[in-house]
Amino acid sequence: MSDSFHARLAQLQALGRSPEALATAEALAAELARQGQPLRAITVCRVLQQFEPAHLSTPRLLADLYAKPDAAAPGAPALPRVPLFSLLPREPFMALLGVLEPRSYQPGQSLIVEGEPGRSSFVLVEGRVDVVRKLDGGETRTLSSLGEGEFFGEIALVSESPRLASVVATQPVVALELHRTKVERVSFRHSVVGETVQAFYRERLLANVLRSHPVFASLAPEQREALAPIFERRTVEAGRVIIAQGQKGDGLYLLLQGQCTPVLRRHDGQETAFSPLREGDVFGEISLLLGQPASATVRADTPCQVLRMGREPFEQYLASQPKVRAALMRVGTERLLQHSKVLASGRAVHEGDQRV
Repeated sequence: MSDSFHARLAQLQALGRSPEALATAEALAAELARQGQPLRAITVCRVLQQFEPAHLSTPRLLADLYAKPDAAAPGAPALPRVPLFSLLPREPFMALLGVLEPRSYQPGQSLIVEGEPGRSSFVLVEGRVDVVRKLDGGETRTLSSLGEGEFFGEIALVSESPRLASVVATQPVVALELHRTKVERVSFRHSVVGETVQAFYRERLLANVLRSHPVFASLAPEQREALAPIFERRTVEAGRVIIAQGQKGDGLYLLLQGQCTPVLRRHDGQETAFSPLREGDVFGEISLLLGQPASATVRADTPCQVLRMGREPFEQYLASQPKVRAALMRVGTERLLQHSKVLASGRAVHEGDQRV
């Protein structure tokens, strides 16, 4: 991390409400914003607003530079876009900026703890963190390392389900935290914020699955980008069967929101439930791969939002790829082995998975 920025931020916070501190913070935020460092500028802006809540000139400057350009305005400035925020028009941009909370962490401190209810998401301003998940045997695995500009924990913007992994600082970290309840309050006044957050979450989760899941990881980035629009969004009522054991699968599913449970029905009529599927889990690939009836039933425990890729595009865009075909065979074999052992707990953990 840049020690000069971290030290300067700490100095500003120590100076408090003095006129010198306010003037220095305003000048620093403007300088960073015009240099194309929006996250640092936003962090300084929020420190400034903590001391002077009525301060508006810096948020207005940031919105002018980084909010979604007005369709009637001339060409947008040649500055980097800020994920999520630059999708918003000027006023909603300023409203969402106003609920961000600057946070600092030292190496070894946890920003997110696996198993705790998810209530907020983060974006890294500086430093690095590891995404760490516990395995069935109790040991832990580092799935990925995230750096400046990375978002994580966005599942918490749409669901209070337990965290799927821990996030631990490996360097001194400055982050911006965004609480779901505050986003909901902003969305009540600016509906475009809620719509944009939902779309942002959906795209991030799908991109994570396409990047980390063994079925898709062998694809080139441009191939994964071409796949994303093929998934269609569906709403599933609680209690509805999405995939029925014994019937031919109609598609591959990605669970966006809610919870489903796979159930295996034995020949003697007894049923065994697998561990529940939650946000970001993929199912339905075995039937597509093998061209055989589904090996288990998947039923929605709660109202769910899913992304679905139908059989035809699945075969057209995936099965024709040799590397993808091999990955499908590997994943399908693993799933069938799980079914044969009738596992009632445990989840697939893939390298590069950033779901928290």
